[in-house]
This record gives sequence, C-alpha cells and structure tokens, in this order.
Amino acid sequence: VVLSCIDFRLWEETVDFVKSYLGINYFDFPSLPGATKAINECKNNSDTVMQCINVPLNLHHAKKVVIVNHSDCGAYGGSIKFKDSPEEEHIFHKNELKEAKEKITSIYPDKEIILVYAKLADNEESVEFSVIN
Repeated sequence: VVLSCIDFRLWEETVDFVKSYLGINYFDFPSLPGATKAINECKNNSDTVMQCINVPLNLHHAKKVVIVNHSDCGAYGGSIKFKDSPEEEHIFHKNELKEAKEKITSIYPDKEIILVYAKLADNEESVEFSVIN
C-alpha cells in the first residue's frame, strides 16, 4: 500500500520512486489530503481514512505500507507555515510520519512501514525523496 497526498505535483514521481527505489511494482495507491494528517486525525479504525489502509492490507494481503508526506503540502498550510525554513518543515513532516507509523503499527504490528518525505525542488520541476528512519 502506498498512501500519499492527493497533490498532483507528486503523483508520477511517487509511483516512479516506489517502483525504482523501493522495488515495489504492484501496490494500491490511495491518496488523501495530507496523507499522515488524515491518519493522525482519524478517530477510529473504521474511519474512511483507515479503510484506505485496512482494505489493501486485509483484502490484498499487502505486506508493506509506504507513507509519503511532502513539502509545501496545502493540507498542512504549505511551506509558508514554516517561515520558509525547509529544515523546520522537514522535521515537522518527519514527526507526522512517525506518529502515523505508530498508529498503523499498533493495528498491524507484522507489517513493514516505510516512511518517505518528498521535497519539491527546482521550482517544483523535480522531487527529491528521502526515506525516514
């Protein structure tokens, strides 16, 4: 399962990254505003947000969950919220990703959770991905 933000600026690049860098060729690709924002704010396991993860894990027997957050995410207020500090923005998203991982791991302790931060670069002409440990 690859859960990402709905932002059109990252869709193709995210698919390419998952296939080429992570080596995952077949996956469900649900998208929600803010990706981790949606997970971290949901109230229970039956919320639509969690169903985007539950269904692929249970029905399609997915073994991994990849969660992708990105810079300048409108659901979080965009880069301007971080006073144009890319480092502060990166740290914020890293923490959001880790919180989402904890929530999913509490429900699915046997699944591998891969956290990814995507930074828009070159005036949004390219995307730089980094795996968060």
